[in-house]
Amino acid sequence: MELAIGKAGDRDITVDAQEVVTGRTCIIAQSGAGKSWGIAVLCEQLLQARIGFCLIDTEGEYFSLKDRFSLIWIGSGESCDAEIGKTDIREVMHDAIRSRTAVIFDVSEAEDMRDEVAKLAEILYDLESRLKQPFLLIVEEADKFIPQIGVSIKKIEEISRRGRKRGLGLMVATQRPSLVAKNVLSQCNSQIIGKLSIENDLKAVSLFFSSRKEVEELAELEPGEFFVMGGLSREKVKMKFRDRVTKHRGVTPRLVPAPPVPVPESPAAPPEEEVGEDPPAAGDAVIPVLLREEALDIAKGKRKRRFRILEPEERIVSGERVYRPLLAVEVRYLGGFIRKTTKTASFVLDACTGCIVELDRGMKVRPGFSELLGLDEAAVKIVAGLANGGSTVAEIEADTHLPPGVVKKAVKQLAQAKLITEVKTMGSAVVYVPLLTEEVPGLHALRRGEDLPMEPLREVPLEAKVTESSLRTILKGLEPTAEIVGLETIYYPVYEIWFASEHGERSIVLDGISGKELPLPVS
Repeated sequence: MELAIGKAGDRDITVDAQEVVTGRTCIIAQSGAGKSWGIAVLCEQLLQARIGFCLIDTEGEYFSLKDRFSLIWIGSGESCDAEIGKTDIREVMHDAIRSRTAVIFDVSEAEDMRDEVAKLAEILYDLESRLKQPFLLIVEEADKFIPQIGVSIKKIEEISRRGRKRGLGLMVATQRPSLVAKNVLSQCNSQIIGKLSIENDLKAVSLFFSSRKEVEELAELEPGEFFVMGGLSREKVKMKFRDRVTKHRGVTPRLVPAPPVPVPESPAAPPEEEVGEDPPAAGDAVIPVLLREEALDIAKGKRKRRFRILEPEERIVSGERVYRPLLAVEVRYLGGFIRKTTKTASFVLDACTGCIVELDRGMKVRPGFSELLGLDEAAVKIVAGLANGGSTVAEIEADTHLPPGVVKKAVKQLAQAKLITEVKTMGSAVVYVPLLTEEVPGLHALRRGEDLPMEPLREVPLEAKVTESSLRTILKGLEPTAEIVGLETIYYPVYEIWFASEHGERSIVLDGISGKELPLPVS
């Protein structure tokens, strides 16, 4: 029996029902990549084929299956078919296995979901040891129940090893494979893997691929695209899950604009005793993916020692998540070699350093305007326009069309900032040579990158050093026609890690999305 689960182009992708129900399968993809949709499609196909299964639902998002199919809903509240804590689960599951009925085991409202899932796993394993009838256990958010670090539900691990002979299959689903017990993942001979971008997660699924290049393909997948591999397919195939026949209840709620709240003209100040600490700055923050424990684990691999044997490695003394302010900027200017036209540049700036950043499955840092911060418009124009061979004052005046007094003042400012140096040439001519460590990017070369999932900022962020005024000064120095037409502050999660050794301290910054080390200073 084949289950039609998706398409690769115009070709239908089917999987063997026997392998799905009695085998070991992992479904892996990061948030928003379509994992829950794919699980629901598989459940619909199993329901249409009258194949029994039990799905552990941690968010209460699969109840829409009951809109079209006959199944048993075990959960909390009056709307459930059977209530956790008030029903004989063993009896319900016995009847479900014998009658090939599907069960949704909803623990979203349970007081202790791990305890309820542990009881369920014990019951299923015991029943199937006697009944030996094909039945599938689907574990959503498997990292909650069989974590790599922490207490794992041993009976689920035993099902992964010994369930097949009893007819009891296992399907584990997770957004974070690096957090799932490796001995369970290694038992999965079938895989359905979608988009992943965190380095630790890519490493965790590398055992299913023959090369690093294949693993890196996962970061390039679009939402909804999955690789089907192992026992489910004769060869690795990329596909998209088919449409659902029931409504998707796991979709992210959409924000609907509401009428503005009237604000009094002169609001009264709160009583003095009610005044507390300043609230976090208003704005949206990129949703962090990397947990603190993972950041510290990555940091352990970055400890150094000057001599391999004669002294101990560095020690990690602290590691905390902080939010860096980023400025999302939109600029209009006149550009073009022959005919000047209005052009637009959109980019993101790290407001702590002035570096340009691109948001694309994490943060990429590029040279920006950090060395130009604090300069006036004329100084920016001069240092950005100096040729590598340098220019004399007279040549600077000719190139920039600035008055002599302005040029003299700007050159002095640049010399004090150590951004230029004097070089004497033939005769008495003095040439000023730029000392910028990085080339200043042109507006035409800037790009914003992808938008990442956001949530309201709930923590106090780092202080921004780049203001709209200082940024406008730099842009005007680079391009006199430039005008800022859009400016928004967003906040990006990073981990600041401090190491200590006999020779002092040092620090690094880890990306809170990808886990990669960033070329940024700590706060």
